[in-house]
Amino acid sequence: MSGRYAGTLILLWAWLAGFALGQIQSTQTQSTESQPTAPDSGDSGATSVNRSVPAPALSGIVGMETELGDPSDTNMPHIPSFLGGQGSQLVLTTEMERSNYLRGGINISEGYNDNALLTPVAQEGNNTFSVFPNIALAQSTPRMRWSLDYAAGLTVNQRLSSQNQGSQNLTFESIFRLSPHVSLHAAENFNLVAGIFGASTASEFQPGSGGSNNTLITPVTNQRWSQTVVEANYHFAPKDVVGASGSFSDLHYSEVVSSSTSAPVNLTNTQTTSGTAFWLHELFRNDWAGFSYRFQRITYDPNGETKVHTFAFANSVNVSKGFHISGFIGPEYSENQGLVATGSGAGQLSTVSGWSFAGGLEGGWQSAHTSVSAGYSKQVTTGLGVLGAVRLQNIHAAVRREIFPRWTIDALAAYGDNQALTLALATNATSINTGTFGVMLERSIVRSLGLQIGYFHDLQDQSGSANPAENFNADRNRFFVTLSYQWAKALGR
Repeated sequence: MSGRYAGTLILLWAWLAGFALGQIQSTQTQSTESQPTAPDSGDSGATSVNRSVPAPALSGIVGMETELGDPSDTNMPHIPSFLGGQGSQLVLTTEMERSNYLRGGINISEGYNDNALLTPVAQEGNNTFSVFPNIALAQSTPRMRWSLDYAAGLTVNQRLSSQNQGSQNLTFESIFRLSPHVSLHAAENFNLVAGIFGASTASEFQPGSGGSNNTLITPVTNQRWSQTVVEANYHFAPKDVVGASGSFSDLHYSEVVSSSTSAPVNLTNTQTTSGTAFWLHELFRNDWAGFSYRFQRITYDPNGETKVHTFAFANSVNVSKGFHISGFIGPEYSENQGLVATGSGAGQLSTVSGWSFAGGLEGGWQSAHTSVSAGYSKQVTTGLGVLGAVRLQNIHAAVRREIFPRWTIDALAAYGDNQALTLALATNATSINTGTFGVMLERSIVRSLGLQIGYFHDLQDQSGSANPAENFNADRNRFFVTLSYQWAKALGR
């Protein structure tokens, strides 16, 4: 890892520690005071104050939020995303209240994108109107917590009428305490995205460093994406934990839309399989360190394949109940078969292998009124069908803050540097840098009605292609307004 990026990692870690440690005292003081209760469900039979339900969900894809905490209070380490855990979540502690509920609603959004096709010239603006009903079911017990969310709807485009199709999203998230020392985390996510899906998505405020790549901006296209994640850990000794995780994702594209003044955009279907095994030992109180091995297999049409072996030292620190920092660093070996991105054999089908360093840092701090999430990573990962395999350096930070009662603001900044190891197509760019800045304001108008206003600025710089039309620098501005109606009914006690 170069000195510049090592310095970035250290500065980011120090910033997180300084920010959160400065807040711990006030958080502990607040914990001794009475906390606000969630609004009543409206069920005439709900007479107990424990039968509260979540506040209306505004952030997240079509009003859906899936934030699960560990259903136990044992002294377990925080399992970071690069070991298969949930990673840092941008959610307030008041939004993580356990409850059994049935929730549903509808989101109506109006959005504008001043460069819908992300082209450097002849930019085409587009207005969208989206309607997305949603329903969610959640259950929590002392040893188990799970949620099932489904949404489906339609987005109508003013100038891209051919993309007026339906979209669907299904999410299942679960945490089980199988025994006092064994826990299991399982999740499934399925997305059928047609054209421009809608005004906003939760992923834009939930960046991660667990081996996936959410930095590349794909063109307007229909895509089908599914991901399965399973992670288990065993607290076999008072100061030792072992664990393993596996994941599989499948991404398919169809009907790519491109501008008449730019080169046609070609994307390839991509599959990513990964597995991780780790051992952590508690060096000091709430400071866990150990070693991990991670294997990734990335395949893409027609004959590209990358195998990655990562050996890393990992460290996870629970600074306080709401604040954690995790990091990893170690050697990484990749075997790449496909179209070579650079060198004398650029554009030719070949096999390239080599060693490099991988590393990352992620941290999060949560309180009743403020949540912070930030991270940095450098590793080999998927190019999402835009490129083959890439060496990605990604840095991101996000803040969620309740500024006034019923008023919440979110802010995000992210940057990704994608250097291709292999290409999906010979004419692809070999280097793609992206940046995103966003801000979102939420207002809970009444118990079941909320308003959301947001703005995002995206930029993408592509270079290194044999086709000059593939080398460009483009940006876009996106605005949206969402009106959300959500109802919730408490279930059981």
